[in-house]
Amino acid sequence: MFSFNKIKTSIYEYFLRLSLQKKFIALYIFIIMIPVITFTLIYTRQVDDSAIKDITNKNEYLLEIEKVHIENNIESMRRTAQMVVSDNEFIDFVKTRDETNVNDLLNFKMNAFSNVSRLQVNNPTIENIHLYTNNPYVNEMWPILFSEDRIKGKPWKQETIARNGMEFWWFEQQGYDILGRYPYRANAKISVLRELDYPKDEHLGIIEISMLQKNFFPKMFSTVDSVDSSIVVVDKNNNYIINPENSFLKNNQIDMKSLTKQFENKKKKGTFSFQYMNKETPILVGAIYLEGIDSYMLNIVSLETIFAETESTRDLVLGGIIFLVLILSYLTYRIISYLLKEMYKLMNTMKEAESGDFGVKVDVDGYSEIGQLAYHFKSMLSKINRLIADAVNKNAVTKEAELRALKTQIDSHFLFNTLENIKMMAEIKGDYETSDAVTSLGSMMRYNLRWKNDFVLLQEELSHIKNYVDIMNLRLEGRLTLIINVPDELMATEVLKMSLQPIVENAVKHGLTPVLYEKQGEIRLHAYRNETDIVIEITDNGIGMTAEDALNLNEKISSGLDAESSRGTGIGLVNVYERMQLHYGEEYGLEVQSKEGEYTKVAFHVPSFIAKEENLVVQALNR
Repeated sequence: MFSFNKIKTSIYEYFLRLSLQKKFIALYIFIIMIPVITFTLIYTRQVDDSAIKDITNKNEYLLEIEKVHIENNIESMRRTAQMVVSDNEFIDFVKTRDETNVNDLLNFKMNAFSNVSRLQVNNPTIENIHLYTNNPYVNEMWPILFSEDRIKGKPWKQETIARNGMEFWWFEQQGYDILGRYPYRANAKISVLRELDYPKDEHLGIIEISMLQKNFFPKMFSTVDSVDSSIVVVDKNNNYIINPENSFLKNNQIDMKSLTKQFENKKKKGTFSFQYMNKETPILVGAIYLEGIDSYMLNIVSLETIFAETESTRDLVLGGIIFLVLILSYLTYRIISYLLKEMYKLMNTMKEAESGDFGVKVDVDGYSEIGQLAYHFKSMLSKINRLIADAVNKNAVTKEAELRALKTQIDSHFLFNTLENIKMMAEIKGDYETSDAVTSLGSMMRYNLRWKNDFVLLQEELSHIKNYVDIMNLRLEGRLTLIINVPDELMATEVLKMSLQPIVENAVKHGLTPVLYEKQGEIRLHAYRNETDIVIEITDNGIGMTAEDALNLNEKISSGLDAESSRGTGIGLVNVYERMQLHYGEEYGLEVQSKEGEYTKVAFHVPSFIAKEENLVVQALNR
């Protein structure tokens, strides 16, 4: 996600650096190409879907027609088997337990046997009518009547007997010669098998009616339209019956395991279709359930040709569109270049004005948007020239006023010398308390008057606080104690000048004064470093305030309102808060915490910036 946003930002920045003319062309191409490409892709997708839908309908119709042919073949084979079973004369001969004479054999041969043989002649699609009997008194008569010993190795024998007269369908992929004259035949066949039991529960033999698979599944073995498709049959055991002459499966390297998996997930009764990818080839499979033989017939079709034709058409259309857009873009570029010529002339004039030449001549006229912009630019230059003249005049007047004020200014050295004289007089008289107070007052005045920088060292600000407390103790008879807990390594931290004194003054005036004659007043100043900043806390043991008053005070301080109404705190905290916001940023400020009758704490954060050691002395002397 980060990488994508970075790329998007880079593209956007590159676009902003382009000239207006190139931006127009880029937008022109973007506005045309995106809808056209989208429409083309949607249209080709619809063409694909329509083609697939047509092929699906065609395949399902083909399977329905083929199903009708197969059902006719099933009915023909069932009817043949039933007619053999219903021929009483034929069945009586098979179940006889006596030796037959020549006359009986001739009579059977001429009548019952001929009737059964005629069933095969009348239905040429029937390949074989076989009856396998276990009666030792019945002689074999080719091509219908055979001993059951000839099928003792067949896998379908026991299954047929277990069905108790119910039909059983068997696919024989490799034909065989029942007489054993040659090992196999190439023609595959399908057979319907039934046990013959008469009387009931007395096994007489097995009837087999078979048909060549090429006759049973005529469409599967057809060579027409077999290049891009193939019909296969899947029996109940997921065995595949295919046309070995059809090379579609081999040429397309159809993975039968993958096909089986897809088929099992989609399988249902009736007619249905599904698609899947065979390696990189899209495959469409139509399927229909053959209830008579409990199998499915699948028509497997490759969609590669259809998709290739669609992709070719799509590429041709997109290529033509891109070529046309490039031609139109070039013509548009030339037209825009002509239209923007006046704008570029105005831009060059603006560059001259940017270099400081406000008397430059704007040689662009007209009533167009560019002409109006040039008119307003000339007006702006005229106003700038007037403002410059006014500023020069005002500056001269200001300098003159400053010179007059300087003449009447009281020399600060006079005030400091006077304080030194008062201090010496107090020391001569032995009034050292007054002498110390004058010293503290002088230090505070020097600290206030020497305002060359907004930042001072924390050590200097603390010295100023000490002087302030010393002076206050002169009036409060020493009932005020200042406790400073600041590590030495934080003394070189730079803080805003006069950021601590208003807070201490606020604590003395409003927090401690009401209780100083009841207990010793304490102001604790603590500083420490957290993960990112340095935290400074000023805590007094005064009257405190309620949680609601503290919350209101914090809200008024952060909003910049006069906090006088909240415990009479004045505007000192508001000023400190606003200076912190101005110099440190909006994430900095101060917070008041208090508990009524116990304490009030003011805490704020400053950036963890330590002045270099070699600059400490220089900074102290400058201030």
